[in-house]
Amino acid sequence: MSKTPARRTRVEKNIYKRSDGKTFEVGYRDSTGRQRWEVVSGGIMSARARRDAILGARGQGEVVQPNPRLRFGDAADRWLAEQVSELRPATRSIYSNAIRNHLIPRWGRRRLDSIGVNDAARLVAELRQEGKSEWTISGILKVASRVFTFARRRCDWRGENPVTLLENGERPKVGQTQRRRIFTADELAQTIAQAGDPWKLLFMTAAVTGARESELLGLVWEDVDLGKPDEAAISFEHQVDRQGQRVALKTDESRRIVEIPRQLARLLLQHRASSAHSTNSAFVFATRTGRAIGQRNVLRELRRAQKAATDAKGRPTFPVLHEVDERSWALPVPRGALPNFHSFRHTAASEAIAGGDGAEEVSWMLGHKNSNVTRSVYVQEIKNAERSAKRRGKLESRYGRLLESDPRDAPSEDDRVEIVAPIRIR
Repeated sequence: MSKTPARRTRVEKNIYKRSDGKTFEVGYRDSTGRQRWEVVSGGIMSARARRDAILGARGQGEVVQPNPRLRFGDAADRWLAEQVSELRPATRSIYSNAIRNHLIPRWGRRRLDSIGVNDAARLVAELRQEGKSEWTISGILKVASRVFTFARRRCDWRGENPVTLLENGERPKVGQTQRRRIFTADELAQTIAQAGDPWKLLFMTAAVTGARESELLGLVWEDVDLGKPDEAAISFEHQVDRQGQRVALKTDESRRIVEIPRQLARLLLQHRASSAHSTNSAFVFATRTGRAIGQRNVLRELRRAQKAATDAKGRPTFPVLHEVDERSWALPVPRGALPNFHSFRHTAASEAIAGGDGAEEVSWMLGHKNSNVTRSVYVQEIKNAERSAKRRGKLESRYGRLLESDPRDAPSEDDRVEIVAPIRIR
């Protein structure tokens, strides 16, 4: 009678290998004395790390009692209530939308233990089929990952986060996102020319500094250092939320000081001198009553200026604006066909990169968390700038001397015969 092969074999203390010879498991007794088995992705080093973490927690008196029945929906609800509730309204809305509209319908009633890497890959594929951008898919995937991480930390779940197991080819291809719409030099000049006060100055400041709309609307005069025009700078430390309240920026990395050219500094000085609200605590870009300008009003004025903009021959700068319902300011134009306010930011970043500024410098100007964020957002612009610089350097090295010489000084055909050494064949 043949003996049934063992389901798992012991490798070392608390570590076992399944009969397939590849999968490792960590075996241990939880705080109730019940025997538990936990599958660990990776090799023996991963199994050892997981074993040490479990035994270390139990040794320090922590409760080690897995919750294998935990459902994704329950974990997501707790995450929203305990980790997201104190965040900004806009951030809460983004996270809640990802949970309610995309993750709960798919995984809400499923146990976390039953959701694997294949489900995570399927989520990416389905969102692409729905027409979601790679950036949107990446955001939804990050929310899912945070729910799994929260479940391990706070809900006594001991499974593995399937999102972290995705290979690069299965992840959203953020670098292939549709190219961001920026202003061309003519579009920028013609749009600003048609803007009235204070919109003209607001658009100029956005184009020069690359600041976010909420940051610009949150500026007060004490944030603007105009003491010496040649050393003028703007300090970004606050923003205006959707309710019109001035609040601190979310992260330390967003707080920064951006230098501005003296021409912009003079325009800001003129604006302050003519403004009815010029105290240090007054908004730089304010309504007649001194309140912060609303973002909807900014978009409305930008669209009006773009529609009025024309080139040197009187032709519309943005013809698409003359092909839509003139009664609607929320214009149903194709996505990416028209620059929006955020395009000022993209334009400033692209111009800085094309001008030779490195990712670190551009990251500081934009207030990104780090230069890796900048590289991921402007990957094509950075690659093109680096490739152009290298290509230009090679061309100058190869042909610089030739192009700098005067063709009239080149030797004649007869002269060339005399100066070329004869070739001897031995």
